[in-house]
Amino acid sequence: MNQFGATVFCAYGAFNLAYSTIFIPGSGILKAYSDENGVPKEDFSQAVALFVWSWFIITVIFTIGACQANWVLFGLLCTADITLILLAAGHMTLQEELLKASGVFGLIAAAISCKFPSTHDENDQLADMV
Repeated sequence: MNQFGATVFCAYGAFNLAYSTIFIPGSGILKAYSDENGVPKEDFSQAVALFVWSWFIITVIFTIGACQANWVLFGLLCTADITLILLAAGHMTLQEELLKASGVFGLIAAAISCKFPSTHDENDQLADMV
């Protein structure tokens, strides 16, 4: 069984849903942090950064747990750590370069996650621990 892998991938599915919901106009989240002209207030970026920092902490915990798993999952989580650091820092400092860099690392993490299922070998005890 692969409870750890299922937990990790379900958690990041939830993260993607929650993060995207912030920017969906019908959710009202962005509107709550915008002025009367629809421009997001400075508090909005800080609130998103706080949300992303909390997911960074969860990712570090998952990364520590993946140390005994296979190297692909460990690499994926390390890349996700970097992605979340850059994303949170980009929102905190309002630097577009950091947000773009987080997107690049996010794409690398996505590419690694596509490779993850093919790394499971029936005879590999490390892969069975995931």
